[in-house]
Amino acid sequence: TADTTATAETTATADTTATADTTAPAETAAPADDPAAAAQAIVDGLRQIPTEIPVKTGVTAPVEKKKIAWLACELPSCAEVGEDAQAFADALGWELKTINIKSFEPAPGVQQAIDWGADYITITGSPLALFQEQFDAAVAKGIKFAFGYTNEDPQTVDGGIEGLLTTMGDDTSTYANGERMANWIIADSKAAANVVMVNIRDFQVLVSEEEGVKAGLAAGCPTCKFEGLPVTIDDLGAGKIPQLVVSYLQENPDTNYVHFAFGGLPTGVSEAIKTAGLADKVKLTGIDFSAPNLQEVVDGTHSVWTSNPKAMALGLMFHACVLDAAGVEFTDEREAAKLSTFFVDTPEAAKAILDGGGLQNWKGPEGYLDQLKKLWAVG
Repeated sequence: TADTTATAETTATADTTATADTTAPAETAAPADDPAAAAQAIVDGLRQIPTEIPVKTGVTAPVEKKKIAWLACELPSCAEVGEDAQAFADALGWELKTINIKSFEPAPGVQQAIDWGADYITITGSPLALFQEQFDAAVAKGIKFAFGYTNEDPQTVDGGIEGLLTTMGDDTSTYANGERMANWIIADSKAAANVVMVNIRDFQVLVSEEEGVKAGLAAGCPTCKFEGLPVTIDDLGAGKIPQLVVSYLQENPDTNYVHFAFGGLPTGVSEAIKTAGLADKVKLTGIDFSAPNLQEVVDGTHSVWTSNPKAMALGLMFHACVLDAAGVEFTDEREAAKLSTFFVDTPEAAKAILDGGGLQNWKGPEGYLDQLKKLWAVG
């Protein structure tokens, strides 16, 4: 994977472009002759809600019963990832064990899954280095893993990690999402953006997203500016982020966009900005919406969010395990890992998704579980 080390508080210039293996497809890079128009064209192509899951490889007969563990972290986003875990297991006739973990203390949970006798272990967000010993011991026993939202290369990639079947929503995916958001900001600002990004850099995929935003601004708008505002899980849990953002804006009055790395970060921020008299000076944007973010788009307090179908991501992690159980090669794993993304930047679009219900409100394409069931030969 690429060197995704984030650089704090930099003006977005060409030399901030990340290394080649995280570069998004060409359509996300806006030419500089008319930056706003070029960026707008990219944005317009990313408003369509996907209708099909991003995989076609399947099995010809139902696979035998397996034991699969889902290691659920303490963040609200993990509840969204695991929203349909039992439905996946029920469809397959597999035994599911959900084990609660802390994102940066996952090793005991991995060990618990091993002791339970799991055939497969699914986990999101936690770097492999934090449970390398348990991973190695598990793989030696024939246990396989499926990751989400981390930077590790799976065995489908040359030089990837044996025993790791997939990494859904990896650094390549989040980097591309960051570039796409940069294009939205370029278009919306008419190439006059001064952006601060609120981010928890302890998660490497979020560092990749930050690099993508920064590089996208650099490629499409050399005069735009970018700075990072790093925060922590403890800041989030203690409700400190609204004041941190307000303080930053008071110290940096030229800022006109505040971008959030994921949907849980801006809770309370729009109200704090309004109280501080700054609401008419900045727009709030984000990647990976949850229901409260969509409601703020409806209310006009947030400007844009992009999707991150976290429930489907876990479904695709299960899919990797199904294919492995059947001895079928996951030939479209890298395509699937990109997940599906689109912009929600109007109250009408946000309300339509909210009306769909559920924790996240867009778990994936409509009927995504039925589409998976067909590939699992149980639908």
